[in-house]
Amino acid sequence: MNNHFRANGKLLLTGEYFVLDGVPALAVPTKKGQAFSADPDYGQDDQRVSWIALDKDGEQWFRSLLTRADWAQPQVEAEDPKARICQILHAAEHLRTGCTDRVPGMDITTELEFDRQWGLGSSSTLIAAMASWLEVNPYKLLEATFGGSGYDLACAIAEGPILYERNGSTPKVTALDWHPEWVKSTHFVYRNQKQNSREGIRAYRAASVSERVKKAIGEITIALSDPTLHLRAAAQLLRRHERLVAETLDMKPVQEELFPDFPGQLKSLGAWGGDFIWALSEESSEKVGAYFNERGYETVIGYEEMVLR
Repeated sequence: MNNHFRANGKLLLTGEYFVLDGVPALAVPTKKGQAFSADPDYGQDDQRVSWIALDKDGEQWFRSLLTRADWAQPQVEAEDPKARICQILHAAEHLRTGCTDRVPGMDITTELEFDRQWGLGSSSTLIAAMASWLEVNPYKLLEATFGGSGYDLACAIAEGPILYERNGSTPKVTALDWHPEWVKSTHFVYRNQKQNSREGIRAYRAASVSERVKKAIGEITIALSDPTLHLRAAAQLLRRHERLVAETLDMKPVQEELFPDFPGQLKSLGAWGGDFIWALSEESSEKVGAYFNERGYETVIGYEEMVLR
Protein backbone atom coordinates (compact mmCIF):
# COMPACT_ATOMS: atom_id res chain seq x y z
CA MET A 1 0.00 0.00 0.00
CA ASN A 2 1.37 3.40 -1.03
CA ASN A 3 1.20 5.86 1.86
CA HIS A 4 3.25 8.67 0.31
CA PHE A 5 1.88 11.08 -2.28
CA ARG A 6 2.66 14.43 -3.84
CA ALA A 7 0.33 16.71 -5.80
CA ASN A 8 1.12 19.73 -7.98
CA GLY A 9 -0.29 23.16 -7.38
CA LYS A 10 -2.32 24.85 -10.12
CA LEU A 11 -3.02 28.01 -12.09
CA LEU A 12 -6.05 28.55 -14.31
CA LEU A 13 -4.91 30.75 -17.18
CA THR A 14 -8.26 31.08 -18.94
CA GLY A 15 -11.88 30.19 -18.29
CA GLU A 16 -12.17 31.21 -14.64
CA TYR A 17 -15.72 30.76 -13.37
CA PHE A 18 -16.94 29.68 -16.83
CA VAL A 19 -15.10 26.38 -16.43
CA LEU A 20 -17.84 25.48 -13.93
CA ASP A 21 -20.29 25.35 -16.85
CA GLY A 22 -18.16 23.10 -19.05
CA VAL A 23 -16.41 25.88 -20.97
CA PRO A 24 -12.91 24.76 -22.07
CA ALA A 25 -10.16 26.19 -19.86
CA LEU A 26 -6.39 26.35 -20.16
CA ALA A 27 -4.61 25.35 -16.93
CA VAL A 28 -1.05 24.62 -15.86
CA PRO A 29 0.42 22.67 -12.93
CA THR A 30 2.95 24.48 -10.79
CA LYS A 31 6.36 23.14 -9.82
CA LYS A 32 5.50 23.55 -6.16
CA GLY A 33 2.70 21.53 -4.58
CA GLN A 34 2.05 19.54 -1.40
CA ALA A 35 3.44 16.28 -0.03
CA PHE A 36 1.33 13.84 1.99
CA SER A 37 2.54 10.91 4.08
CA ALA A 38 0.67 8.43 6.26
CA ASP A 39 2.83 6.10 8.34
CA PRO A 40 1.87 3.71 11.14
CA ASP A 41 2.70 5.11 14.56
CA TYR A 42 3.20 2.07 16.72
CA GLY A 43 3.76 4.17 19.83
CA GLN A 44 0.27 5.67 20.00
CA ASP A 45 -3.30 4.57 20.54
CA ASP A 46 -4.34 2.72 17.40
CA GLN A 47 -7.80 4.30 17.65
CA ARG A 48 -6.46 7.79 17.02
CA VAL A 49 -4.71 9.49 14.12
CA SER A 50 -2.07 12.14 14.59
CA TRP A 51 -2.27 14.91 11.97
CA ILE A 52 0.46 17.50 11.48
CA ALA A 53 0.52 20.17 8.75
CA LEU A 54 3.76 21.96 7.87
CA ASP A 55 4.21 25.13 5.84
CA LYS A 56 6.83 25.73 3.14
CA ASP A 57 9.46 26.49 5.80
CA GLY A 58 8.79 23.23 7.65
CA GLU A 59 7.02 25.09 10.45
CA GLN A 60 4.00 23.41 12.01
CA TRP A 61 0.81 25.42 11.50
CA PHE A 62 -1.73 22.78 12.48
CA ARG A 63 -1.71 19.74 14.75
CA SER A 64 -4.54 17.55 16.00
CA LEU A 65 -5.45 14.09 17.24
CA LEU A 66 -8.54 12.64 15.58
CA THR A 67 -10.70 9.61 16.28
CA ARG A 68 -13.18 7.82 14.06
CA ALA A 69 -15.99 9.54 15.97
CA ASP A 70 -14.71 12.90 14.67
CA TRP A 71 -15.56 12.05 11.06
CA ALA A 72 -18.37 9.53 11.60
CA GLN A 73 -21.09 12.18 11.40
CA PRO A 74 -21.76 14.68 8.57
CA GLN A 75 -19.66 17.79 9.03
CA VAL A 76 -20.84 21.38 9.16
CA GLU A 77 -18.96 23.50 6.61
CA ALA A 78 -16.25 25.49 8.36
CA GLU A 79 -12.82 26.94 7.64
CA ASP A 80 -11.31 25.23 10.70
CA PRO A 81 -8.62 22.77 9.45
CA LYS A 82 -9.79 19.94 11.72
CA ALA A 83 -13.38 20.32 10.49
CA ARG A 84 -12.17 20.30 6.89
CA ILE A 85 -10.13 17.12 7.37
CA CYS A 86 -13.08 15.41 9.06
CA GLN A 87 -15.33 16.54 6.22
CA ILE A 88 -13.01 14.92 3.68
CA LEU A 89 -12.76 11.68 5.67
CA HIS A 90 -16.53 11.52 6.15
CA ALA A 91 -17.13 12.08 2.43
CA ALA A 92 -14.53 9.47 1.47
CA GLU A 93 -16.15 6.89 3.75
CA HIS A 94 -19.51 7.64 2.14
CA LEU A 95 -18.01 7.17 -1.34
CA ARG A 96 -16.30 3.86 -0.47
CA THR A 97 -17.42 2.22 2.74
CA GLY A 98 -14.52 1.03 4.85
CA CYS A 99 -11.86 3.13 3.14
CA THR A 100 -11.13 5.10 6.32
CA ASP A 101 -10.47 1.92 8.31
CA ARG A 102 -6.79 2.47 7.53
CA VAL A 103 -6.75 5.95 9.09
CA PRO A 104 -6.70 5.27 12.88
CA GLY A 105 -3.24 4.51 14.19
CA MET A 106 -1.58 6.58 11.47
CA ASP A 107 0.82 9.47 11.79
CA ILE A 108 -0.12 11.81 8.95
CA THR A 109 2.01 14.72 7.81
CA THR A 110 1.31 17.22 5.05
CA GLU A 111 3.92 19.67 3.83
CA LEU A 112 3.27 22.61 1.54
CA GLU A 113 5.95 23.69 -0.91
CA PHE A 114 4.41 27.12 -1.56
CA ASP A 115 3.19 29.95 0.67
CA ARG A 116 -0.18 29.09 2.27
CA GLN A 117 -1.60 32.45 1.16
CA TRP A 118 -0.76 32.04 -2.51
CA GLY A 119 -3.90 30.22 -3.60
CA LEU A 120 -2.01 27.59 -5.59
CA GLY A 121 -4.12 24.74 -4.25
CA SER A 122 -3.58 23.87 -0.60
CA SER A 123 -7.07 22.33 -0.63
CA SER A 124 -6.96 20.65 -4.04
CA THR A 125 -3.56 19.09 -3.43
CA LEU A 126 -4.87 17.67 -0.15
CA ILE A 127 -7.98 16.29 -1.85
CA ALA A 128 -5.89 14.74 -4.64
CA ALA A 129 -3.49 13.07 -2.21
CA MET A 130 -6.20 11.79 0.13
CA ALA A 131 -8.29 10.48 -2.78
CA SER A 132 -5.27 8.51 -3.99
CA TRP A 133 -4.54 7.17 -0.51
CA LEU A 134 -8.15 6.22 0.27
CA GLU A 135 -8.77 5.01 -3.30
CA VAL A 136 -11.84 7.11 -4.07
CA ASN A 137 -12.78 9.21 -7.10
CA PRO A 138 -11.10 12.61 -6.51
CA TYR A 139 -13.75 14.54 -8.44
CA LYS A 140 -16.57 13.01 -6.42
CA LEU A 141 -14.62 13.72 -3.24
CA LEU A 142 -14.17 17.34 -4.29
CA GLU A 143 -17.86 17.70 -5.10
CA ALA A 144 -18.79 16.34 -1.66
CA THR A 145 -16.43 18.72 0.16
CA PHE A 146 -14.95 21.93 -1.25
CA GLY A 147 -16.80 22.01 -4.57
CA GLY A 148 -15.47 23.62 -7.72
CA SER A 149 -14.76 22.64 -11.31
CA GLY A 150 -12.06 20.04 -10.64
CA TYR A 151 -9.42 21.54 -12.94
CA ASP A 152 -7.14 21.81 -9.92
CA LEU A 153 -7.35 18.04 -9.38
CA ALA A 154 -6.38 17.48 -13.01
CA CYS A 155 -3.38 19.79 -12.51
CA ALA A 156 -2.41 17.89 -9.35
CA ILE A 157 -1.29 14.91 -11.44
CA ALA A 158 -0.55 16.64 -14.77
CA GLU A 159 2.94 16.75 -16.26
CA GLY A 160 2.35 19.96 -18.16
CA PRO A 161 -0.34 22.30 -19.52
CA ILE A 162 -3.84 20.90 -19.97
CA LEU A 163 -7.11 21.76 -21.67
CA TYR A 164 -9.84 21.03 -19.14
CA GLU A 165 -13.56 20.56 -19.74
CA ARG A 166 -15.80 19.80 -16.80
CA ASN A 167 -18.21 16.90 -17.11
CA GLY A 168 -19.30 15.81 -13.65
CA SER A 169 -16.97 13.25 -12.10
CA THR A 170 -15.47 12.30 -15.49
CA PRO A 171 -14.00 15.52 -16.93
CA LYS A 172 -12.23 15.68 -20.25
CA VAL A 173 -8.54 16.40 -19.66
CA THR A 174 -6.30 16.89 -22.69
CA ALA A 175 -2.53 17.12 -22.24
CA LEU A 176 -1.14 19.93 -24.39
CA ASP A 177 2.26 20.37 -25.98
CA TRP A 178 1.98 24.07 -25.25
CA HIS A 179 5.26 25.88 -24.70
CA PRO A 180 5.11 29.01 -26.89
CA GLU A 181 8.16 31.23 -26.76
CA TRP A 182 6.19 34.26 -25.55
CA VAL A 183 5.18 32.72 -22.21
CA LYS A 184 8.83 32.69 -21.14
CA SER A 185 8.74 36.47 -20.81
CA THR A 186 5.54 36.52 -18.71
CA HIS A 187 5.29 36.75 -14.93
CA PHE A 188 2.95 35.91 -12.08
CA VAL A 189 2.40 38.64 -9.50
CA TYR A 190 0.91 37.93 -6.08
CA ARG A 191 -1.71 40.53 -5.11
CA ASN A 192 -0.85 40.36 -1.40
CA GLN A 193 -4.27 38.96 -0.53
CA LYS A 194 -5.82 35.52 -0.77
CA GLN A 195 -9.28 35.32 -2.29
CA ASN A 196 -11.92 32.81 -1.18
CA SER A 197 -12.76 30.88 -4.34
CA ARG A 198 -16.07 29.69 -2.92
CA GLU A 199 -17.19 33.31 -2.56
CA GLY A 200 -16.14 33.95 -6.14
CA ILE A 201 -18.15 30.96 -7.32
CA ARG A 202 -21.22 32.21 -5.47
CA ALA A 203 -20.88 35.61 -7.15
CA TYR A 204 -20.64 33.94 -10.56
CA ARG A 205 -23.67 31.76 -9.89
CA ALA A 206 -25.65 34.84 -8.90
CA ALA A 207 -24.75 36.61 -12.16
CA SER A 208 -26.60 36.39 -15.44
CA VAL A 209 -24.21 34.47 -17.70
CA SER A 210 -25.02 34.56 -21.39
CA GLU A 211 -24.32 31.73 -23.82
CA ARG A 212 -22.64 34.32 -26.04
CA VAL A 213 -20.04 35.06 -23.38
CA LYS A 214 -19.47 31.36 -22.60
CA LYS A 215 -18.88 30.68 -26.29
CA ALA A 216 -16.49 33.63 -26.56
CA ILE A 217 -14.47 32.52 -23.52
CA GLY A 218 -14.15 29.01 -24.97
CA GLU A 219 -12.98 30.44 -28.29
CA ILE A 220 -10.35 32.55 -26.54
CA THR A 221 -9.06 29.48 -24.71
CA ILE A 222 -8.73 27.51 -27.94
CA ALA A 223 -7.07 30.43 -29.70
CA LEU A 224 -4.59 30.99 -26.87
CA SER A 225 -3.61 27.32 -26.85
CA ASP A 226 -2.26 27.69 -30.40
CA PRO A 227 1.52 27.21 -29.93
CA THR A 228 2.31 29.49 -32.90
CA LEU A 229 0.75 32.55 -31.25
CA HIS A 230 2.90 35.60 -30.48
CA LEU A 231 2.86 37.77 -27.34
CA ARG A 232 0.93 40.71 -28.81
CA ALA A 233 -1.78 38.43 -30.17
CA ALA A 234 -1.96 36.64 -26.81
CA ALA A 235 -2.27 39.99 -25.04
CA GLN A 236 -5.20 40.97 -27.25
CA LEU A 237 -6.97 37.70 -26.49
CA LEU A 238 -6.47 38.11 -22.75
CA ARG A 239 -7.63 41.72 -22.87
CA ARG A 240 -10.89 40.53 -24.41
CA HIS A 241 -11.11 37.74 -21.80
CA GLU A 242 -10.79 40.32 -19.00
CA ARG A 243 -13.54 42.46 -20.50
CA LEU A 244 -15.91 39.50 -20.75
CA VAL A 245 -15.36 38.42 -17.13
CA ALA A 246 -15.70 42.05 -15.98
CA GLU A 247 -18.97 42.33 -17.89
CA THR A 248 -20.30 39.14 -16.32
CA LEU A 249 -19.33 39.94 -12.72
CA ASP A 250 -19.83 43.71 -12.98
CA MET A 251 -16.29 44.27 -11.73
CA LYS A 252 -13.35 46.32 -12.97
CA PRO A 253 -10.42 44.42 -14.51
CA VAL A 254 -7.36 44.57 -12.27
CA GLN A 255 -5.37 46.58 -14.82
CA GLU A 256 -8.02 49.28 -15.01
CA GLU A 257 -8.44 49.32 -11.23
CA LEU A 258 -4.84 49.23 -10.01
CA PHE A 259 -2.27 49.29 -12.81
CA PRO A 260 -3.51 51.48 -15.70
CA ASP A 261 0.04 52.48 -16.63
CA PHE A 262 1.45 48.94 -16.82
CA PRO A 263 3.42 48.50 -20.07
CA GLY A 264 1.62 45.38 -21.27
CA GLN A 265 -1.44 43.29 -20.50
CA LEU A 266 -2.56 41.99 -17.10
CA LYS A 267 -5.00 39.18 -16.43
CA SER A 268 -6.51 38.11 -13.13
CA LEU A 269 -6.18 34.43 -12.29
CA GLY A 270 -8.56 32.43 -10.13
CA ALA A 271 -11.19 34.26 -8.11
CA TRP A 272 -11.05 37.96 -9.00
CA GLY A 273 -9.73 40.21 -6.26
CA GLY A 274 -6.85 38.15 -4.94
CA ASP A 275 -4.20 35.53 -5.56
CA PHE A 276 -2.14 36.01 -8.74
CA ILE A 277 -2.10 38.29 -11.77
CA TRP A 278 -0.56 37.13 -15.04
CA ALA A 279 1.60 39.88 -16.52
CA LEU A 280 2.45 39.97 -20.23
CA SER A 281 4.97 42.58 -21.33
CA GLU A 282 7.71 43.16 -23.86
CA GLU A 283 9.73 44.86 -21.14
CA SER A 284 12.58 43.01 -19.42
CA SER A 285 12.03 40.90 -16.31
CA GLU A 286 13.96 43.49 -14.34
CA LYS A 287 11.62 46.30 -15.43
CA VAL A 288 8.48 44.25 -14.84
CA GLY A 289 9.72 43.26 -11.39
CA ALA A 290 10.65 46.85 -10.54
CA TYR A 291 7.24 48.12 -11.68
CA PHE A 292 5.39 45.92 -9.21
CA ASN A 293 7.99 46.13 -6.43
CA GLU A 294 7.73 49.93 -6.45
CA ARG A 295 3.98 49.58 -5.88
CA GLY A 296 4.36 47.22 -2.93
CA TYR A 297 4.02 43.87 -4.71
CA GLU A 298 7.14 41.93 -3.82
CA THR A 299 6.27 38.49 -5.22
CA VAL A 300 6.94 38.49 -8.97
CA ILE A 301 7.70 35.03 -10.37
CA GLY A 302 8.75 34.21 -13.92
CA TYR A 303 6.60 31.75 -15.88
CA GLU A 304 9.33 29.14 -16.22
CA GLU A 305 10.14 29.33 -12.51
CA MET A 306 6.49 28.77 -11.59
CA VAL A 307 5.10 26.32 -14.13
CA LEU A 308 5.79 22.60 -14.46
CA ARG A 309 6.50 21.57 -18.04
